[in-house]
Amino acid sequence: MGGTVALVARLTLGAAFALSAATKLARPEAFTGSLAAFGVPAPRVVARLLPPVEAGLAVALVALPGSAAPAFAAIAVLALFTGAVLANLAAGREAPCPCFAAQGDRPVSPTTLVRNGLLLALAVVATGPVSGASPGAAAAWACLSVGVTLAALRRFG
Repeated sequence: MGGTVALVARLTLGAAFALSAATKLARPEAFTGSLAAFGVPAPRVVARLLPPVEAGLAVALVALPGSAAPAFAAIAVLALFTGAVLANLAAGREAPCPCFAAQGDRPVSPTTLVRNGLLLALAVVATGPVSGASPGAAAAWACLSVGVTLAALRRFG
């Protein structure tokens, strides 16, 4: 059972990182602008580097099921993102979140922290071993989990 849960977490987190990378690549100028408004140093450089990092994490989470390293890398990236959100909130800046390529103009808020906390929890679960996972159960649960997660990120991201 534990292997199935870890595998579903990996698939779901991989889908979230894939969505994030794809939305940033689809609107690079908007993403660069949102990074600048968010206070990220060297926004053009970050805008070029971050989507491939997220895409690489998405692939690694799915393609390397025997390794916890991609999940630990996801934890590090999500912790960095969460720190940037906290810095903006602490400074009282109502900058739009560049999280999903500025799909909306919603400023960061405590809801952003909750979302990041849930993604971090998913990444922690994804560090578990996937040995003994039931492929059929994992596929069924991943369909549900990925669908709900992506819909929520598109709606509230």
